[in-house]
Amino acid sequence: MRTLQCTLKDLRYSLAAAAVMLASLLTPAYAQTEAFRIGGTGGALATLQLLADAYSQIHPEIEITVLPSLGSGGGIKALLAGAIQIAVSSRPLKDTETKLGAIAFEYGRTAFVFAVGRNTAIEAVTTQDLVDIYSGALQHWPDGAQIRLMLRPVGDSDSEMVRSISPEVRQAKTLAEKRPGMLFSVTDQETADNLEKISGAFGPSTLAQIITEQRALKPLRFNGIEPSTETVGDGSYPLYKPLFIVTTPDTPAAAQQFISFIRSAAGHEILAQTGYVQP
Repeated sequence: MRTLQCTLKDLRYSLAAAAVMLASLLTPAYAQTEAFRIGGTGGALATLQLLADAYSQIHPEIEITVLPSLGSGGGIKALLAGAIQIAVSSRPLKDTETKLGAIAFEYGRTAFVFAVGRNTAIEAVTTQDLVDIYSGALQHWPDGAQIRLMLRPVGDSDSEMVRSISPEVRQAKTLAEKRPGMLFSVTDQETADNLEKISGAFGPSTLAQIITEQRALKPLRFNGIEPSTETVGDGSYPLYKPLFIVTTPDTPAAAQQFISFIRSAAGHEILAQTGYVQP
């Protein structure tokens, strides 16, 4: 698949190209070093780091720190508390967050996938497979290896995405959450780590996270459709995760200018290279 074949060399080329494009769009506006911090949902952070690196090639006087995963809710709370200046979320804002001053826009969509380690002998799953795996009716892969289901916490955006697939999947996931001895992963990075290191592991991820973190994971076809930027873009692959940039009226000018870069042609090129399509 073309998107998954994006190499580190390709990404570095994109950063250089972005720097050239940005130079024609923006004039350096800061004479002294300014700094801001970004935090939020883990699966988006590697992409935000690439965007920050590209921006820093043109604006070395702007110091951007991308924090480890805070989760969507944690990032928004940190933003509203003034601890960070930009939050990134994998869910829309809640009414309570909007009332407190949070402002969001969707900057990209990436395929929501079910993934396994690269050596796991499976290439695809169906909706019925998900029902069987989550309910416990299917416990082994075709080669006999045990299926180790990775669960996210109840209420997590990935959990809600799985639940939304069908009423049967929702019911099966509820059963899985109540089954003794199940493995739960709190963050996107912890989930990816477990999928890589635990034999037979199966669980949710995103195309963008697998690409940007160079994960040794295989995103599975879902109901016969390959997850890619093309299939998300044309609607044939039905599962995608929206990503949102969240700010407040107090977000500083330096951070706002970086957001303008994310929304520019240069920013969109980096997003396209790392598994995103525009909403």
